[in-house]
Amino acid sequence: MTAFAEVNDLEALLGRTFEAFQQPQITALLESASSHLRAVAGQHLFPVTVSTYTAYPSAGREDLPQWPVVSVDTVTRDGAPIPFTYRPGYILVSGSDPVDVTFTWGFQTAPEELTRLACVLAAQALTTLELGLGLSAGGLSSLAIDDFKAAFADGGASTGMTLTPHAAAAVRTQFGRGDMHVLETNG
Repeated sequence: MTAFAEVNDLEALLGRTFEAFQQPQITALLESASSHLRAVAGQHLFPVTVSTYTAYPSAGREDLPQWPVVSVDTVTRDGAPIPFTYRPGYILVSGSDPVDVTFTWGFQTAPEELTRLACVLAAQALTTLELGLGLSAGGLSSLAIDDFKAAFADGGASTGMTLTPHAAAAVRTQFGRGDMHVLETNG
């Protein structure tokens, strides 16, 4: 799965450079963070994808299950192309019989907010990894080693790959489409 951010994005935000041996781990953290953001949004979003699915129009209207729509490529019924009208987020066809819809959707480049949040989530996980605490500190409330101390006032609830409730709601509002998902993708 393509991550919303790359190693150089995280390097720029943290003001540090990762060695070559660290880059696969950073890439994996960014991919995991991006998967978490896709789950919060309820859809894939990036990169652009071509999908085909069988639709069951209601009174000739079919709401497209992914966003943003780049194009509706074909609409067929029983293997033959049929006329359709595209409106933002849905198509209109004649009748209510099933149709196969092929459409292109997604962002050409990852939205800046999702890039930033992927970096934030990866950095959270990286912090606990660098402290030798694993992927999540769980109930950790204090740790002291010589002059170093790590304390999580929230009992570790924000460690690992976790968005705050406010950030999760913002992602759902800005990028979500509810529980609608394309089940089959081509390409």
